[in-house]
Amino acid sequence: MMTKPAIPVLALCLLAATAADAQYSGRHGGGGQGRGSPSSSPAPANPSSAPPARNIPADKADIIGVIKAIDPATDRITITYQPVEALNWPAGTMPFVVAKSALLKGVAVGEKVRFRLESQQIYVLQPF
Repeated sequence: MMTKPAIPVLALCLLAATAADAQYSGRHGGGGQGRGSPSSSPAPANPSSAPPARNIPADKADIIGVIKAIDPATDRITITYQPVEALNWPAGTMPFVVAKSALLKGVAVGEKVRFRLESQQIYVLQPF
């Protein structure tokens, strides 16, 4: 039979062991019963999925889209573009300013193009 001082010590040991187990399980993916705290570096949700795209400068990212409108008076071109993973952009449509009005010559509405941005302006615009 245990003495009365041994019971609080035993309870304290069990509490410490439970906390240590929860902490270990949370960090090492063990437990599987909802115990533990989340790890400071969680495992990827789907290890077989592609790694996240690396961010690169906008002037190095090729953007592909289709010309929807050309406005030579304001040096703007509206393009519906595909998602740009390198810039973390979803697909969209927007008007862009061209760095030089000469870029608008030789392109037409409905044409598929590849372009690059620098300082929020198109500085490279080529048929795709």
